[in-house]
Amino acid sequence: MTVLLGLLAGLSVGTSDFLGGLASRRANPVVVTAASSLVGFLLAFVAALAVVGEVRLADLAWGALGGVVLAGGLVALYAGYARARVSIAAPVAGVGAAALPVIVASLFGDDALSPTATTGVLLGLVAIGLVSIARSEQRGTVGSSVLYGLGGAVGVGMLLVCLANTAKDSGLWPIVAVRGSGFVVLAVIIAAKRFTLSASRVVWPHVIGIAALVTAGNALFLAATRVGSTSVAAVLTSLFPAATVFWAWLVFRERLRRVQMLGLGIALMAVALIASG
Repeated sequence: MTVLLGLLAGLSVGTSDFLGGLASRRANPVVVTAASSLVGFLLAFVAALAVVGEVRLADLAWGALGGVVLAGGLVALYAGYARARVSIAAPVAGVGAAALPVIVASLFGDDALSPTATTGVLLGLVAIGLVSIARSEQRGTVGSSVLYGLGGAVGVGMLLVCLANTAKDSGLWPIVAVRGSGFVVLAVIIAAKRFTLSASRVVWPHVIGIAALVTAGNALFLAATRVGSTSVAAVLTSLFPAATVFWAWLVFRERLRRVQMLGLGIALMAVALIASG
């Protein structure tokens, strides 16, 4: 069940990321993320009322912390998808998001980082390097794509770490805190930077889709951690770049060079090793 829930979470997050990049081509990434966070908060609140769960301050605090970090990560990722190469930013974000919870669990939790998982982390770094040195068809976008991907890795990875520390009987209330805190942070940024809130009507269906998919992905990951290994759930959820790259290939017809394909293959291998470890 953990494997199924983790894979479904990855599919949801990967599809939402693609929609986020698509929407960010027509509107400011910060505004897109803030709008989807607000809609996601409303969806999560209604779902939390329907699901039995104990409301605790500690669980809400973990969720709020995860939401703040995720907000920054999603802005970076959506900006990367809109301004750079999805096929570079997505694998970097996926490997980093997969490795971070495993490393944190190894250092501060009960799970020791096995030789297999260690190998996976090292291979992930190699994959990032291979993807980074590949020249893009658009000059000057490779380095920025890697940076955007690393920003997304920190945001998604730390969210997974925070959710894994919530109580099993907390229901979906941590997800409510995630979406709510993310919106507050982004609203403050929008007010401080005086970003325009205007967006075309084409963007709003994407925003609603992003909100529903991200909220569902967070809930699926939370369910996966409660029935099985947190590390396995985190790594499977971090397979989201596969879905993102697939949609980029289908819609944008992005082509991967051979060295990028090698890097992507090693990245997927790294994820598998981390999961098995």
